[in-house]
Amino acid sequence: MILTFELNLRPLSHQSVRFGRGGIKYKPKKVTDYQKYVRTLIESQLPSNFNIIPAGCPIKVNYIEYIYAYPKSLAKKRRILKLPKVTKPDLQDNLNKAFFDALEGLVYVQDQNIVQINNMAKYYGPEDKIKVQFEYE
Repeated sequence: MILTFELNLRPLSHQSVRFGRGGIKYKPKKVTDYQKYVRTLIESQLPSNFNIIPAGCPIKVNYIEYIYAYPKSLAKKRRILKLPKVTKPDLQDNLNKAFFDALEGLVYVQDQNIVQINNMAKYYGPEDKIKVQFEYE
């Protein structure tokens, strides 16, 4: 089965947990708000007959694209389609961590069931967006 989502929001990275006074771990409010918003966007795109992907079911991510709006400082004549974004945030860890953690408990039981990511990219485009496609049995 294949699930495809297109979310109109700016991708946000998430570093590991932070420590407050007294050594208490916490997740910044900016990250929790982002994850709640991702969940509401995904809920609106889920098929009506969808059942959560159970633990132990391998999930492949066919593609995940993090698209950032062109910065205003970039001249319009230099704005080409899929212009690579080579600045922060780190693609492998921090972008995926915030996004995949947000879907845990909604699309799949555990994000550790994701066994393969085929095509992962971050680039500039006309607007902020996240595109992702999951495949499972």
